[in-house]
Amino acid sequence: MDTSEVLLPDDPAALARLLEAAATKFASLPLSAVPEDTLLETVETLERTHRRLDGVDAAVLVEVSDRAVYRKVGYLSVHQYLAQGLRLGDGAARRRRVSAAGIGRFTDLQGQTREPVLPATAVAVGEGAIGADHVREIDAVMDKIPTAIDADTRARAEAQLAWVARELSPAGVRTAGIRLLAHLDPDGTVTDERDRKRLRGFTILPQDLRLMSKVRGYLTPALRAEMEAALPSWAAPGMNNPDDPDSPSGTVESADPAALAAAVERDTRTPGQRTHDGLQALLRASRSGVGGGRRSGDLVVTVTDRELAERAGVALTATGTRVPVAELIEVAAAATPHLAVFSARTGLKRPGFRSESQQGESEYAQEVQSRAA
Repeated sequence: MDTSEVLLPDDPAALARLLEAAATKFASLPLSAVPEDTLLETVETLERTHRRLDGVDAAVLVEVSDRAVYRKVGYLSVHQYLAQGLRLGDGAARRRRVSAAGIGRFTDLQGQTREPVLPATAVAVGEGAIGADHVREIDAVMDKIPTAIDADTRARAEAQLAWVARELSPAGVRTAGIRLLAHLDPDGTVTDERDRKRLRGFTILPQDLRLMSKVRGYLTPALRAEMEAALPSWAAPGMNNPDDPDSPSGTVESADPAALAAAVERDTRTPGQRTHDGLQALLRASRSGVGGGRRSGDLVVTVTDRELAERAGVALTATGTRVPVAELIEVAAAATPHLAVFSARTGLKRPGFRSESQQGESEYAQEVQSRAA
């Protein structure tokens, strides 16, 4: 039956309920007896629908953002609402926002509705020809086009990417984008300081099951030059080796030559491991005010007295990072400790260690200070 013959409600909530009912009905249908041609048509129609709904998602998200509807349910931002309220998680929430930013029609400060940043891409999504994954790849390519490229050329580039996306997978769009960027700026001379500042970034990714964290970054030439100048002094062979108690600490220039030479012989770390350890030593020195600088970067950690006494378990920093207690002792060794003790029963901060029941916590405080001294 032609879908134009179906009478659909104009109320978005009613239409969403109808869509949910259709999906529920669809999930209960037996498909084993469906003819192959019908099955293929069904798959293609569903994929087209998924892609159209990506455009609907963006339109709804625009309204949620423009009208700050997320505050009505107790959230402070669109991202928080998506990640926590709708339980998408940070990664999926970010991807939704990127797609909406590219194809959504947001309202400006004058109350006027703006055209999409990626107009040809928005049309293709509305037709069900491409989906959100295509949108994000196109957006990533457009973000890399140098600022010096004129607006007409940028518009033609976006239209071309939207056109090829109708025939290619998201990965294919990425490949086409690389060729397009090479054509627009073949030798890199068009890129200027504005582009480098816009693209700069350094992100620490979430911890994995081993509590390790990958990093993702895009460094400006200036930051790279500064890191290349500073890190070799802290990450030189033999320096700041956590596995060697006799390894010199600090910079290679301040190390005793004989001690350093002996430490170099014992150093089996890879260059990457030395860089990690050198960066950690540099940050600790900065936090403790080595070299006459102001002490900065307070580290706030929550840990129970049992975990500390047993040197087992996982402590939690104020920023949400999980640190094994055995490594926390090492981190705190160079710090000036400030202890706050909380009741396990009430969660309230205790003002002192006067009662007999608090004596153990007083000893715990002394232990923290002695281990961190």
